[in-house]
Amino acid sequence: MTVGEGSYGVILFSTIILGWIGVLIFFVIVFTFQKMARNNEYAFLHLLMAVMYAMWFPLPLALYQLLNSDILLVGTIFGLAYLVLLVITMTLQTGHITFIIRHNEDHSITDKHGDYMMATLTNPFESLLGVFKCIWAIFLGITFWQSGEILMTILMLLFGLLIFYYLFIMLDASLVKRVKLFSKVKPNPFIINLETLFFFIILMSYVTF
Repeated sequence: MTVGEGSYGVILFSTIILGWIGVLIFFVIVFTFQKMARNNEYAFLHLLMAVMYAMWFPLPLALYQLLNSDILLVGTIFGLAYLVLLVITMTLQTGHITFIIRHNEDHSITDKHGDYMMATLTNPFESLLGVFKCIWAIFLGITFWQSGEILMTILMLLFGLLIFYYLFIMLDASLVKRVKLFSKVKPNPFIINLETLFFFIILMSYVTF
């Protein structure tokens, strides 16, 4: 085994360990969400999500090395940007929610001001990141097609088709004069979280097995 092969083995092993920790955190969030919501622990939920996405940082690079395709480089850049920026926005949302809860006993920060800050940190920013993830998925699909892995090609291109869903949400949140077609598509946390979970479980399963 060469030094390069040894280094890649360490990267792959680390990716597998951290990646499945991220999946585990996702399930922890799902099964404890109702209890934490009742206790108003939304800030901690966002912090958990930031840690979860951080656990997946090595995954785009590991896939790029594993698939060994130059065309995937562009997709890898979008995948890394998606994860890094999601961690940033989740951390900022954590700080915002914590401040509102702890330092607003006199209600000097109105609900309108609080909603304004959350809107700044969510859409259209998060929907743009969804577009980034879909671009990554499309490049993964193309790469899997080149390597003859048809099932992974189909799965990744299906995730790539969600780019229209995220584009519609982003445009609806951005346009002053709303377009009826865009306004019919609403951000659905259930859909977004479910597709995110399946996306990363599929990629982690591919890398692991």
